[in-house]
Amino acid sequence: MLKLWQTQSFKSILTFCLILFPIFIFWSIFNKYAVNIPHWDDFAVRNSVAQLLETGSFIEKLKILFAQHNEHRIFITRISALFIYLIEGTINLKSLMFLGFCSLIGITVLFYKILKKYNLSLVYLAPITFLVFNNSLYENTFWGMASIQNFGVIFLAFLCFYWLIFSIETSSKKYFYWSIFICFLGIFTSSNGIVIPIVGCLILLFQQRIKGFLVWFSTSLVFLFIFFFDFKRNPDNIAKTTITDINILAKGLFATLGNSIDISFISPEKHLDFSMALGVFLGLFIVLFSFQTIFKKYNSKDIYTSSDFINQKNIDLFLLACLVFLGITCAGIVFARMSYGIGTLLTSKYKIYSLLILVIFYLVAAKSFSKKNNFKFIIVSILASICFNIYSYLADYQNIRYLNQERICDQFKQQYSDKSFPNGGIITELQVPEKAFYDDLINKLAETKDSTQLKIIITEKESNVLIEARKNNFKTDLSSSEAGLYIILKSSNNSYLFPTHIIPAGNKAYLSSDFLMNNRLKIDNFVAEISKFYINSGKYSIGNILVENNSKTITWSSQTIDIQTINKEKPQQNW
Repeated sequence: MLKLWQTQSFKSILTFCLILFPIFIFWSIFNKYAVNIPHWDDFAVRNSVAQLLETGSFIEKLKILFAQHNEHRIFITRISALFIYLIEGTINLKSLMFLGFCSLIGITVLFYKILKKYNLSLVYLAPITFLVFNNSLYENTFWGMASIQNFGVIFLAFLCFYWLIFSIETSSKKYFYWSIFICFLGIFTSSNGIVIPIVGCLILLFQQRIKGFLVWFSTSLVFLFIFFFDFKRNPDNIAKTTITDINILAKGLFATLGNSIDISFISPEKHLDFSMALGVFLGLFIVLFSFQTIFKKYNSKDIYTSSDFINQKNIDLFLLACLVFLGITCAGIVFARMSYGIGTLLTSKYKIYSLLILVIFYLVAAKSFSKKNNFKFIIVSILASICFNIYSYLADYQNIRYLNQERICDQFKQQYSDKSFPNGGIITELQVPEKAFYDDLINKLAETKDSTQLKIIITEKESNVLIEARKNNFKTDLSSSEAGLYIILKSSNNSYLFPTHIIPAGNKAYLSSDFLMNNRLKIDNFVAEISKFYINSGKYSIGNILVENNSKTITWSSQTIDIQTINKEKPQQNW
């Protein structure tokens, strides 16, 4: 066994397994839980494609492609959705999500290229894949529009910096011009793309490439002019209070920078403190690395006499450019979202920025360790990243499952509650209903039968109703993506379906072999949170649907509830 361990072929196989394993698991979970059901801004993308198909004017098509969406111009998302429609005959949101997944692959490939330039072995890529491909990114991963926008803009920014910086090493100008093109795409993917040309200018000035700077600066002005032409502030943010307290903004920034560490699964009250602590550490790292790269690490004599120093300088400059982009983006998130509460900054949607800063810290640390400590460093890094990946899966398993159920219930609401599902025109081609477990239950849902089997606890609050179905040590099979408990509310005029949060029999239930091997989880109760903003007034009978092992069991309670709708002011939009 020892001889086998020492062979190069065994080490290579083990390395490839370590690198590919988190990607395979990430893809398997994506393939299981991703559904082709639009969510929020996905409807805007759908409508944009409909407008593109219905207008014959080329100028109008350009206006639609570059039209403002909140504070963004989502050209890449719209053109991708149109491309998917032309291939598949519909807007398959899973295909949009897949493009976001490809962006994560692209980011990983760029980090691999940096490892090669550092002359580090392939095994150093393993901690990176365990960090990047983890389930704490579920909100963007399973949201078509957000996936391609939020993952895509980062990949385009990193690719642009890579080609721009390392184009100095070749006599050919093609990578320099490709970087300009990628800069354009990045600007029109997400609003933080406007940081790309600014960072590009600083790169060229630092590299003393004056001619390149003039070309880059002039084209960037054109791109930014197009972006800001007839630009309107997001109307939904105009009424929000502007936060001016420096202490609050600093806390928000550190929380966003350290968002990758989420201990809410085991200690919710300490989540903010731990995130802020990591944020302070990563903020100091960014400052020190910036100072070292710009002022201390190089001098002109070293640069012009040693190719190693030139290579090292360009690598560090690339990592610094990525850090600046990520750091400015985090600051922008704080200014734009802080008025919604600091908890908003800790959501899954913004974790990618903190994770990538952590990856860059790892790369710098990997290069800094001496050769005699390299083996210890990589072993500790691999073990720590594996633990982090497993923890992320356990901590966010319920969120992924709930998000899947939420999408299914959203489609039910469109089809049978509001009856707003498209039934004519080009929209019917763009939004095709996803097959769901309730398709063959519609007739059964029309009948309500009293039952004493269902124990329901109702807690009515000002703006919502909590319905708790207690099961006490009930084991359910969650093997299928739709498995779980759904709450039914039925009045004489309306029927609604709601997802439920799982309350397991302690967090240790996630560590049981029955759950890890068979997806059977011991559950104390299921809780549905029903907003009064999105349900019509009426007297509702309460039931549930238990979905497991390809079976669907409907149970009704003898209890009823009167709900009075609360009218909610519709958010203002510019799309």
